[in-house]
Amino acid sequence: MRARPLLALLLLHGCLWRSYEHIMEVHLQVLASMATKVVATAEGGRRPTSNDVTELIYPLQRARQFAHQYRGSAGRESYRRFVALLDRYQQFAETIDAARGDEQRWATVATQLAGQRQALLDAAEQVRAALVAEKE
Repeated sequence: MRARPLLALLLLHGCLWRSYEHIMEVHLQVLASMATKVVATAEGGRRPTSNDVTELIYPLQRARQFAHQYRGSAGRESYRRFVALLDRYQQFAETIDAARGDEQRWATVATQLAGQRQALLDAAEQVRAALVAEKE
């Protein structure tokens, strides 16, 4: 009877270990889509609401949980680049949150968002390249 929970735990751990790349890719896609969404909002002339910021930050929190769960991979280039991407995304989100309440400040920040989004997309590509290199 006790063997079943142990077996389930071992299988789950094995599945998580094998899916590092897949899980990371999902996080990369979600973070990129959120950055794209906020840029589209800004280009549409609308300032984000507090709900928009919460929606922007939630994927970051989940990605940080993933990074914490896989902290044993800290020696991998993909992991280091991923954590750097998360730091960049957090700065992106915090900049948006800080500026959204002030129309003039938001107008300035909004003009910079597309460039910041592109930097995030480039950083995500660097993570993907590191994942590919680690497989070779």
